[in-house]
Amino acid sequence: MRPLVILGSARPDGETRKAVDIAFPAGSADLLILPEFIIGGYDYQHRNIADAFSSFAEAMTSVGKIVFATPVYWYAMSAPLKFFFDRLTDLTENLKSQGKALAGKQVWMIASGTEETLPEGFEVPFRRTSEYFGMTYRGAAYLYTGTDADLRAQTAAAMTAFGQSITDGR
Repeated sequence: MRPLVILGSARPDGETRKAVDIAFPAGSADLLILPEFIIGGYDYQHRNIADAFSSFAEAMTSVGKIVFATPVYWYAMSAPLKFFFDRLTDLTENLKSQGKALAGKQVWMIASGTEETLPEGFEVPFRRTSEYFGMTYRGAAYLYTGTDADLRAQTAAAMTAFGQSITDGR
């Protein structure tokens, strides 16, 4: 079964998309691009129940492997992905069956940015959210997008290996 990649970037054809394409060549993963869907913010009264969030929840429950992809924005995940993570609260309230169906799923994260490494603590929301829903957080890969060509090539090679390990089930 192919992994599901949820791309949370305001620029869906930018560096993070390149990282996803390096990790998962065409046809090796299913891709959902958050900005292409209308997903409202978390609402205590659930007035946005008819937006696209429930289709994302269904997609997540139908696969065994989920990969979140985000650029590093101000040392944290992107705004589109944070908005989506806030909506995961629906999976504990009005979409409980989908929330419970996430248990046992495997989760990874892909990030891109101009710093040499991921910022300290960047993975915490991914790991802790995975734990909360009974999923297993398996780690991250980072594509350096700065001007050091050697480092960029090194992280691109690591991204290729990362994606291959997910699709091969390692």
